[in-house]
Amino acid sequence: MAAEKKTTDGLPNVEKGTGGAGRVSGLLSEDKAQDTKGTLARLLITLKPFAGLFILALILTLMATIASVLAPRLTGQVITLITETLLNRIGLDWQSVTRLISILATLYLVIFVATYAANRLMVSVTQKIIRSLRVQMDKKINLVPLSFYDQVSVGNVSSLLTNDLDNIANTLQTGLTSSLNGVITMIGVLIMMFSISPLLALFSVIILPLNTWLVSVIVRRSKPTFRQAASYTGHLNGVIEEAYQGAEVIKAYGLEEQYKEEVKECNQALYEKDWRSSYVSFLARPAGDLMANINYAIISILGGWLVITGRIPIGDFQAFISYVHLFRAPFGQILGIFNTIMSALASAERIFEFLDTDEQVETGTKELDQNLVKGDVEFDNVTFRYVEDQPLFENVNIEAESGKQIAIVGQTGAGKTTLINLLLHFYELNGGQILLDGKPTTEYQRSELRKAFSLVLQDTWLFAGTIRDNIAYGASIKDGEELSAVSDQDVVAAAKRAHANHFIERLPNGYDTEIVEGATGLSQGEKQLLTIARALIKKAPITILDEATSSVDTRTELQIQKAMHELTSSNTSFIIAHRLSTIRNADLILVMEDGQIMEQGNHRTLLEKNGLYAELYHAGSAN
Repeated sequence: MAAEKKTTDGLPNVEKGTGGAGRVSGLLSEDKAQDTKGTLARLLITLKPFAGLFILALILTLMATIASVLAPRLTGQVITLITETLLNRIGLDWQSVTRLISILATLYLVIFVATYAANRLMVSVTQKIIRSLRVQMDKKINLVPLSFYDQVSVGNVSSLLTNDLDNIANTLQTGLTSSLNGVITMIGVLIMMFSISPLLALFSVIILPLNTWLVSVIVRRSKPTFRQAASYTGHLNGVIEEAYQGAEVIKAYGLEEQYKEEVKECNQALYEKDWRSSYVSFLARPAGDLMANINYAIISILGGWLVITGRIPIGDFQAFISYVHLFRAPFGQILGIFNTIMSALASAERIFEFLDTDEQVETGTKELDQNLVKGDVEFDNVTFRYVEDQPLFENVNIEAESGKQIAIVGQTGAGKTTLINLLLHFYELNGGQILLDGKPTTEYQRSELRKAFSLVLQDTWLFAGTIRDNIAYGASIKDGEELSAVSDQDVVAAAKRAHANHFIERLPNGYDTEIVEGATGLSQGEKQLLTIARALIKKAPITILDEATSSVDTRTELQIQKAMHELTSSNTSFIIAHRLSTIRNADLILVMEDGQIMEQGNHRTLLEKNGLYAELYHAGSAN
């Protein structure tokens, strides 16, 4: 079960559990930019290359808005002409009516064309801006140091590329034009209303703030309940997800009833919160309609009296009713758009913060020819820390001769994987240096340095695509070349050396078998054999095996051991493993604890010392 805490308002704030449910908390945090002015200024700079199209779209929106404001007044004039003709029993002034209808038709045509053109332009401008931001972010993802992802979850970065970009896109496409439309409509409608009847206009203007106040009071009362409902929804989703992912464990330990009860309690709590929030929020629309209907009733009575007494024409009164409706719509719309714009600015601020993240500085300039690399590796007084004043490694010294097999063992948190990350230059050292064939690794460009290494991880990572492509990813190809440049012979040869060819050929489509997300059609051992084949095709002089056999059964481990022997038989290799049986033949075994190398030697000499390695070995596991 996931650990559960109580927040200050008594709501569950459930953290990520061991079952991987990742329950959601804080769903309704205030989403506003901390530096609104700065973010807006930077967003406008982003808009600058498209300023011409953007301004044109706003001009077209302005034209459509002005036309929509003028239309009701002209319609009213037509109604006045027809009414006077009927009342006075005189002939209809067809010339005036035709002229007014022609102008009306022109206005509606302008509204249609201008609105359509403005929307097309805004969609085009928005997509260009979003494409530009997405390209910048995609480039940034490859430039930030690995330490960035130690502090920020991948899900947050993914959310920037999806939710936040979509939020900005929606606001730019509709929010800005709607805002301009709403403001101009309100100003134009107010002018028209006061020109028709200041008295009627005054009543209309007074009633709308009262309407807004009433609705806002209701919304404020429902907001805490909505917040609680959202939190309970996240909690319930987490429980259900955890129950689904841990179904086997739940059944094995007989926890079905416990989970049923938890789901029942969460569901009941969510029902009560949803009912209360819906009950309160559903009052907003009727309350708004009530105030609007009162407004219409007052205006109708007062306006009718003004028409009967001849103070305003009947057509103008009809136009005024239309303007009241036009005025009410953008009044509420602008309030909603304001929140939308604030949310978009918060999204933009998060994106700009990510784009401003310090990049990994490229200190090396040299290129590397992997065919000339011997494979001698030396850690010379290496010091490293994740947190200032808390060194993980302190003056670590390791010498790995070319062609030798180096095994690294130790309990979780000893620093085994960090050692490998430093070797690949994923992090900057705080002291000392790492040498490759006697030269500091910092002299090489990172991408060039990594040409010397092939990597096999415990957490097998297979890309969406065919099995052939997944093996070919490891091959050295020139910039701009496609994976098809890797020959089928090389792919099959690597698979055979990795002892993967036999199961690949049993698949219906062989090497053309498509791997979907999670590679659910393959066993863990088969996935690992594919990653070894991918490492073999690279033909790198140094191999890194990070806990490569800790997640498979013994029989599969034997197959992987054969593949690993193929991979490490003629080059320098670093192996991290929990199963000490896999590294008994290593030339050098480094035993680590708290970032320090406590013991080193081969399997026999370390057992004879009867120290930490012997303790781990006799325990049957390094963990």
